[in-house]
Amino acid sequence: MFKKSDTVTRILFVLLFATLIQACATIAGEKKALDTSPREIGKDVTCPVCNMFPALYPKFQAQVIFTDGSYAAFDGCRDMFRFLLEMGKYDKKHTRNDVAKIWVKGFDTGNWLDARKAHYIVGSNVMGPMGKEVIPFADHEKAMAFMEKHGGIHKHFAEIDMEVIRPLIPKMKMKMKMKGGKMGKEGMDMQMHK
Repeated sequence: MFKKSDTVTRILFVLLFATLIQACATIAGEKKALDTSPREIGKDVTCPVCNMFPALYPKFQAQVIFTDGSYAAFDGCRDMFRFLLEMGKYDKKHTRNDVAKIWVKGFDTGNWLDARKAHYIVGSNVMGPMGKEVIPFADHEKAMAFMEKHGGIHKHFAEIDMEVIRPLIPKMKMKMKMKGGKMGKEGMDMQMHK
């Protein structure tokens, strides 16, 4: 027969053993914490929405950091919002659930801001790399002063959807006309119209 003290000892041993196994599994499965700080945007990185080079437009840059450590960089917040709102169209590897952090450059400071906390002025008369833009600010008062001077409307991150973005997207039409009645490369004149 077991003594009461033997039973208690065995239970404590089993609990201790289970705790050790769980601790070892946690340590073995532990990953290095994800660095979600803003990335330096290389000169060869292109915007997944418009294929421009965000490094050329430091004042308007934005970026999305993914849970796998990769990132997407944008030449403006308008394209960043288009990307986030229609991610399946621009990124076949990630979903909204894979977004770890979103950064935008404060228009007045040039500092990286948490995109979800920024104040945005949409559709002002200040043009970005590709026309009408979404302009971020850290400070509400500075955003309002900018809007007073340059027009537009104030929005928070969660309020920006495709209905807000769509009017900012340039409408490009291609018009082809024949030159001298000829068909072919030499005989066509292609013009872009907004």
